[in-house]
Amino acid sequence: MSKLKVALVNVGFEQGEKGIIVSPPLGIMSIGAFLRQNGWEVKIFDWSGEPLDDSMRSALASFAPEIVGLTVIIGSSIIRSKAATLWVKDIGAKVVWGGPFPSALPEMCLRQSKADFVVFGEGEMTMLDLCTSIQEGEPTSEVKGIAYLEGDELKKSPPRQRVLDLNELPMPWWESILPLDKYLIPFHGRMAIPMVTSRGCPGTCTFCYTKYMWGYRWTSRSASKVVEEIEHLRRLDPRIGGAIFDDDLFAGDVERIQEFCAELNEKGLDILWNCEIRARDLKEPLVEIMKRGGCVDMLVGVETGSDRLLANVLKGVKKSDIIEAFRVIHKVGVSGVAMLMVGMPGETIEDFDDTEKLLEELKADGYYFSMFLPTPGTEFLQVAKTYGFKEPQTMEEWAVLGGYGISSYSERSLSQVPWKRVDRMIKRENRRIRNRNNWQAVRKDPTGAIYRGLLGKVGNEKD
Repeated sequence: MSKLKVALVNVGFEQGEKGIIVSPPLGIMSIGAFLRQNGWEVKIFDWSGEPLDDSMRSALASFAPEIVGLTVIIGSSIIRSKAATLWVKDIGAKVVWGGPFPSALPEMCLRQSKADFVVFGEGEMTMLDLCTSIQEGEPTSEVKGIAYLEGDELKKSPPRQRVLDLNELPMPWWESILPLDKYLIPFHGRMAIPMVTSRGCPGTCTFCYTKYMWGYRWTSRSASKVVEEIEHLRRLDPRIGGAIFDDDLFAGDVERIQEFCAELNEKGLDILWNCEIRARDLKEPLVEIMKRGGCVDMLVGVETGSDRLLANVLKGVKKSDIIEAFRVIHKVGVSGVAMLMVGMPGETIEDFDDTEKLLEELKADGYYFSMFLPTPGTEFLQVAKTYGFKEPQTMEEWAVLGGYGISSYSERSLSQVPWKRVDRMIKRENRRIRNRNNWQAVRKDPTGAIYRGLLGKVGNEKD
């Protein structure tokens, strides 16, 4: 008996949605590769950043899948997933929701959409077992890692043990999303593509979703497997000269990083890359190795300059650790990007003063300011509720709330700090970075810098 057709869909976000960068749907690319390895006919549809229209509905119907899996993330993805689910039901297929949002709120998703199943946590093994169960007409109650409704009763099976060695999984199915044009990102004069090489984080940050997706265990693919994927990507698209590692924790194993950098150098792979890294992991010998291996940017989770708030969110670092991390970054000579959170519950004017003082001391090479988001399933949500946050009761309310864009500060902030002051800080730091970059351009190429200045490309203030 031939196996059922499986469609995996990333509905993504609305076209032109502010603050959204279109990235490869790496989750379903991994699931799709695993299902194909096990003999299933699979097709991936990535609609992120595109309007949901009849052409997409027709393309899905033309494939005629019997099972459709959708990745659902907080934000407009929820509304788009509900719409796509109705398309799937019209063709008589089973609908499976997976990803961070349904993993945290499976009952809400099942009761407020037409989804048949929710997969919580890691998806490869669960989707294989679920598809097999549906194919063979066996009870889905035996499948671990899912939730579904039986009549009006919620059924939730035991959680599935995670894949401890990610080398056991095939490489993400990059061929399924060719051409790669919409995923390429300008990066230090090159084109880079987002990648993921590990899962999870042992950290205890109260605002992070990783605990309910992956638990507290960090797992990874080996250095050689990561290099193999980079080589594969460059064969698929020779324009690729950089990698943006979107791991929640890239530097979970110092030895893996050392092996990765050594293999890149041994093979003569001219790749520039960046990654997120915890302040307490930034030791000078490691940073030097990473720089020699092509790392040009290190993104450090600063969040706030208040030791009180850092302790409240169980960050595991103090302001002194962050200062030392940036000292090392500047000494070795890579770029340090500070990631901060605005609108945090319980933030006082004094806390914000501390943040401004810290930024002045760090002199980071770049900043990423995100709006606090009390993600369902996290302790941060419970903390936010003590400061007056009203937890959404519908998927539509979560869709409106979702996203990290700071433009919603006035509506969502649980901080005592007024938006005008936050906005002033952000503009000041961005202006400082622009001015420094302009000055560095003048020092490097005085004649060219003057020419660009005459064209209005240097020191152009818009604040």
